[in-house]
Amino acid sequence: MEFRILGPLGIAHDGNELRVPAGKPRLLLAMLLCHPNEPVPAERLVDALWGASPPKSAGDNLRVYVSQLRKAMGDSTRIVREPRGYALTVEPGELDAHRFEELLTTARACADPARTGALLREALALSRDAAFADVEHADPIARMALRLEEQRAAAAEEAVEADLALGRDAEAVAELRCLVHEHPLRERLRAQLMIALYRSGRQAEALAAYQEARKALVDELGIEPGPALRDLETRILNGDPALDAPSPRLPQEASPPPAKAPPRANWESWLWAVIPLLSCGYGTPWAFVYAAVRRRSPGLALSALAYLGLCGVFLVTPLSDDDGLNRLDVVPMLALISLWLGGTCHAVLVREHVFAPTPPSEQPRWTRTGGEVGLALFVLVAAAGYVWLEPPG
Repeated sequence: MEFRILGPLGIAHDGNELRVPAGKPRLLLAMLLCHPNEPVPAERLVDALWGASPPKSAGDNLRVYVSQLRKAMGDSTRIVREPRGYALTVEPGELDAHRFEELLTTARACADPARTGALLREALALSRDAAFADVEHADPIARMALRLEEQRAAAAEEAVEADLALGRDAEAVAELRCLVHEHPLRERLRAQLMIALYRSGRQAEALAAYQEARKALVDELGIEPGPALRDLETRILNGDPALDAPSPRLPQEASPPPAKAPPRANWESWLWAVIPLLSCGYGTPWAFVYAAVRRRSPGLALSALAYLGLCGVFLVTPLSDDDGLNRLDVVPMLALISLWLGGTCHAVLVREHVFAPTPPSEQPRWTRTGGEVGLALFVLVAAAGYVWLEPPG
């Protein structure tokens, strides 16, 4: 359901205009919409409908009008009878005046002139005419209509101000002339018209607009223009550079987010990294088993298996009893060196990956090296063993 009071009174449902009975039912609807979701005393409604001399059947007639409105809306629960009077249920967003005020509030909180202007134009599009344009203005209706009209005029001024801030001075002149004709005593509109004309290279017309404003104020109210308008005339006469149009705003590219500092290695990561060195290589497989479990990394798990294989090669292959270096001793020695020195270097390389708080995908590729190093060491030792142990032709 959509209730419209910014212009002729109306109700729409699913985009279809509903017929509201003319006369007093229409006035009753306007009274209820002045106080949506609030009970309005029957005595107050009677006073608005008939004034100081209501008929004896006023109460019965009021109930008939309520019934007619319920039928027109196709919903008997919309208007409810409460102990304190009648209340019209209006859901959020159903009353155009509420949407207008929400857009106005959002626009005033916006710092971007383009966005502000768009929101204000959207709000002004809801206002088709003066509020309650086709309804007799009883006291509460008249007060609300006056408030809404003031908001509409202020929104128009602010929309023009946004256009001027964007350098749309020439386009604003025609709209401002219409607004000045509609609201001849609003000095802000007069000032905006003078500025738009001046920035469009029409200084003489800007000064003539001041004289028209002065004449309207003197003729209607018997007062001179305010200090702001008089000061603006002086600045136009002097060609004040501050009145020139603002420089167009260039769209600013979003600055890239600052690069993340690499995680600082703590004592725990260094202690883990020196385990292979301090254990002479025997602790290397278990260090990488811990790392694989901690990071849930298949690559680190592959490294752990490779180091376990190297450890097995060293333990299973016996050293010869001969003095000097025997060719059979090369394989276990290579396995031990890989476990000891290779494992230490490998651990230092990947320690940040193992203990970093960031996800693996956000870390450099080389810090995520897991199985490649360990597997490469295992393959090198296996190849060396094949070459050295293969019996000669």
